Amino acid sequence: MLVSGSVNAGCDDAPNDGVDYSNCQFSEGQDLSRAYIPNSNLSFISFIKVILDKSIMMNSILANGNFAESSFFRANLYEANLEGGNFEKANFTSANLTRSNFKGASLIEATFKDSNLFESDFTGANIINANFEGANLNNAIWTDGKKCSLGSIGECKK
Repeated sequence: MLVSGSVNAGCDDAPNDGVDYSNCQFSEGQDLSRAYIPNSNLSFISFIKVILDKSIMMNSILANGNFAESSFFRANLYEANLEGGNFEKANFTSANLTRSNFKGASLIEATFKDSNLFESDFTGANIINANFEGANLNNAIWTDGKKCSLGSIGECKK
């Protein structure tokens, strides 16, 4: 019988499934492309200018973390919790963000070009100058709490 749960990890431990890096601070500009860290706790951490391209991060918690200028190109953040985080100038191009939680997050100048944001929640998020070109916003909850209708590609149609 397999039992799944969080793995206690120190800030120096390698990325892995279910690790708890909450409250860790990492060096700027690290390349963690293709990291496999689903079900992990990355809340309250500092990951500035970190490259997480093509990473597997579904069901992970990135709440209240600082991910400014980080790259999540083609990353899988399915059902991830990014609530209250700083993602200013972050690159989410072609990322899977289906059912992700962005409530109250700072997404100023973030890029979501061609990303999947189906049923994601942007309630109270700051999206000033964010780029949603080609992004799937079908059934997403917009910053004002209203649901985007079907056909919301690149913009939230209500």
